[in-house]
Amino acid sequence: MIKASQAYELLIEDVIYKKEDMFKPENKWVLHCVFTAIASQRIAQKLGLDSNRAMAMGYLHDIGRKISHPNHAIEGYKYLLNEGLKEEASICLTHSFIDNDITMTAGGGPETQEKYEYINNFLVNTPCTIYDNIVQMSDLFCLETGFTTMENRLLDISKRKGIYPNSLDHFKKAMSLKERLDTMLGCDLYDLFPEIKKEDKERINEDRNELMTLLSNPQKKL
Repeated sequence: MIKASQAYELLIEDVIYKKEDMFKPENKWVLHCVFTAIASQRIAQKLGLDSNRAMAMGYLHDIGRKISHPNHAIEGYKYLLNEGLKEEASICLTHSFIDNDITMTAGGGPETQEKYEYINNFLVNTPCTIYDNIVQMSDLFCLETGFTTMENRLLDISKRKGIYPNSLDHFKKAMSLKERLDTMLGCDLYDLFPEIKKEDKERINEDRNELMTLLSNPQKKL
């Protein structure tokens, strides 16, 4: 596994040339990767795991967006393979699918049969690791502006992108993953992130209830 600093340099290569570039609207995905990397490192460190490995995977999970936003998972995987980074490439295909289950993703899943088969073939042959789980979780509460709650982010995604047949199951699976991590951490995951806005934390139950209502009654959303 490459060093986290090397992963960061690879992330920004040919995208960020000067500090101001980081804050351009088209590069907000880079900031999302940065916060996902920080979150992954912090969780891994608390668990006594390899925090460098977790941070590197956080930086690289969306690197395919340099090539194609709609196809970022597959393109990122191919990009890292071309760089000789086979071990690192895996996170590009696993980060959106909790427990490496292709049905456990936000946004309904791969849009084409070809993409579905490509990713699913990889996932069914790739055992999920704790590092996969850490990045999968971090991806769900890290924005380009910083940390929030999973409830807040998924509620926003559902309102903006719509609800799919797997959306309710995905939310329940995400909550289950958080509960597993809470147990392993010996504390609430959010306690590791004091940067989360006070109002976001105070709204957790309200956001969760609203999200459950939307996902349980999609016809009301539409």
